[in-house]
Amino acid sequence: MSLPHQTNPRISPPGSDEDPTELSLMLSGQPYHSWNPYIDRIRDAQARKVWEINQVVNMMERMEKMREFIYMGKEVWIVQGFFCEYGFNITIGDEVFIGANCTLLDVCPITIGSRTMLGPNVQILTPSHPISPEERSGLKGREWAKPVKVGNDCWIGAGVTICPGVTVGDGCTIGAASVVTRDVPPRSVVVGNPGRVIKRILEDGTVENV
Repeated sequence: MSLPHQTNPRISPPGSDEDPTELSLMLSGQPYHSWNPYIDRIRDAQARKVWEINQVVNMMERMEKMREFIYMGKEVWIVQGFFCEYGFNITIGDEVFIGANCTLLDVCPITIGSRTMLGPNVQILTPSHPISPEERSGLKGREWAKPVKVGNDCWIGAGVTICPGVTVGDGCTIGAASVVTRDVPPRSVVVGNPGRVIKRILEDGTVENV
């Protein structure tokens, strides 16, 4: 089986005393222990990069630095206050805008399609934990993650939370402060907590109630 750094060149290889097993489990969406020396080192290095980049005022310069650890297309703009855990699990299309203070917890892959906009304080979350407190066992239990995909031409309103495993189809609008817990069909308008589809956007640009 290939090691994580062999399949993704942006992942630092393990040291001689570091076991890559837990990282391999994490990337495949299987239960894993997150407090692992190898994962901790990668996460700490990433946190340093994100902090440094958020200090850069010039947008063009900031984007060039982000391209060193996030896969992104052309004309991507990310406002300061951005946070992610790893970066190498994020793929962003062309002409994407991500507003201030957005959080992408990319334990598993997060994909954002082209021409999509995220308002401020959006959270895209891939990690999950056991419901049972005994199984969680504080920080000793295993956790896991599920990938999230946001399609092309979406508008994700301010303060939206997108939960693990969700796919948002192309052309969707998600109203401010909504919590998206399940897949959203293309060209839908979603509002509420939990989010529900209230309108459908037709190809001629008109909107009809569902």
